[in-house]
Amino acid sequence: MPPIGRNGAPAYSRTSYRAPAPSAARRRRSLAVRAALAVVLVAALAGAGWYAVGTLSALAHGGAAAGAGTPDAPQSTPRSAWRAGEVPALYQRDPAWSQALYGGDAFGVTGCGPTCLAMAYVALTGRSDLSPADAGALSERMGCASSDGTAWDFMTEGAAQLGLTAEELPADEPSVRRALVAGRPVICSMGPGDFTSTGHFIVLAGIDEHGRLEIRDPNSPERTAKTWDFDTVLRQCRNLWAYSAA
Repeated sequence: MPPIGRNGAPAYSRTSYRAPAPSAARRRRSLAVRAALAVVLVAALAGAGWYAVGTLSALAHGGAAAGAGTPDAPQSTPRSAWRAGEVPALYQRDPAWSQALYGGDAFGVTGCGPTCLAMAYVALTGRSDLSPADAGALSERMGCASSDGTAWDFMTEGAAQLGLTAEELPADEPSVRRALVAGRPVICSMGPGDFTSTGHFIVLAGIDEHGRLEIRDPNSPERTAKTWDFDTVLRQCRNLWAYSAA
């Protein structure tokens, strides 16, 4: 049984990510490819080997074109732009580290926790020596990674290993506002709702001129691009930690 955190919540968070459903155009292309393949097989059975080879070659090119419509994996803020005082947008599905193993699965599936801690580290130190995959390797060494995701202990003990101090916060607006105004990024373990169907980590990066939260969701450029009201985010939180340089 996984560890239990505050208020009986599971003390692990794992991104729940589902690939987007194929579009109607992609379905039509897939049907066309299958129909063409049937023609090739009939031709091969009839002994028209040269025709089969030529058609299979055309199908290969057609399949590549159909796959070209798949959305690109998200691109993180480049290291050259990592700055102290700014929370970079880092994504667990970035090709630079998404295929690394983490918790027995691909980092792109389970790596939301280390990605968030890497973002907090960059914002507080301005250093570029810790990637999300590096943070994931630290979590693995500490025994904080499993098939359930990342243990909450990593948000405090892992931070200490990186020279950061973590303070657990209550899920109320005044506490979070004080932390963010002081330049302290906040990591939230989220429950089901707008961000996940199971469990997930996100970073609260700041407050905009309209008093809304700026976030960094390691699994979603779309949610990162939006601003959020405090109530929407905080009522979905299972736990929160504010960070400062030790």
